[in-house]
Amino acid sequence: MNAPSTDKSVIFTADDFGLADALNSAVVLSHRRGLLSGASLMAAAPRTQAALGLARTLPGLCLGVHLTLIQGRAVLPPKAVPLLVDSRGCFPNDPVATGWRYFCRSHLLPEIRRELAAQIEVILKSGLPVWHLNSHLNLHLHPRIFPVVADLAREYGIPAVRLAREDWRTTLALAPDGPLPKIAQGLIFAWLSRGAARRARAADLICNDHLFGLTNDGRMTEAYLTGLAPRLQPGVTEIYSHPGLFADPELKRWAPRYRRQEELAALLSPKLKASLAAAGVRLTDFRELSLAAKKGGLAGRPYD
Repeated sequence: MNAPSTDKSVIFTADDFGLADALNSAVVLSHRRGLLSGASLMAAAPRTQAALGLARTLPGLCLGVHLTLIQGRAVLPPKAVPLLVDSRGCFPNDPVATGWRYFCRSHLLPEIRRELAAQIEVILKSGLPVWHLNSHLNLHLHPRIFPVVADLAREYGIPAVRLAREDWRTTLALAPDGPLPKIAQGLIFAWLSRGAARRARAADLICNDHLFGLTNDGRMTEAYLTGLAPRLQPGVTEIYSHPGLFADPELKRWAPRYRRQEELAALLSPKLKASLAAAGVRLTDFRELSLAAKKGGLAGRPYD
């Protein structure tokens, strides 16, 4: 039996691509000048088409779909998914109530599948490839929904999916405020990710080994990430954030406490880049992981 690998790689992803121009611009800047390797696009967000236009100018950006079944709009018209949305085409906003509803009402699954397929097709029809799937509030890990997501990934030839396996102990060491919610969230998503990981393996999907961005969401600052760099474990860690170039009303409406400009500064930080290099952590993305898996190699690239 081969010894476990000690190699460490990191993927920096921006979620909610397409939500606002301030976030779209932050994606462009942090990809061209910083550490950002990927972005997860919301298919029915206010500035989705602008985001797709920007993505065409960024061939190195590893694009994914930020599947949305809560706190957002559907791609399909309300009459096509009447059990999922209101008359305006909007999903519910309450995470707990929505999660239980999706769990208890299996008759919603056909509409969920149609809507998620439509969201994936928004990117594919633009001519851009899709390399990974995740979701708003990580709802794709819901035990009713993940089987649908895994099936769609295989159907559309999408090689990777996010797992939310965050070491909440490490997060608490770096950001000790609000320990109980962080512990609860970390434990719940670790359990959800275990079930999802089994299905992902059965579907031959690539997944990240570790993740940060879940329990300290909206505060992936330079101080937090430079403290995190030497604590990263062997394997592939995905770190997701929600950067913003400036204060934007749409971004504030959904997450008024997110420190978006600080998250952008972290992605552009020479100090963070140096901390990762010193810790022997390489940059990668889901596209490189997919291509390396096909070749039987190891993904990662040096810092430039």
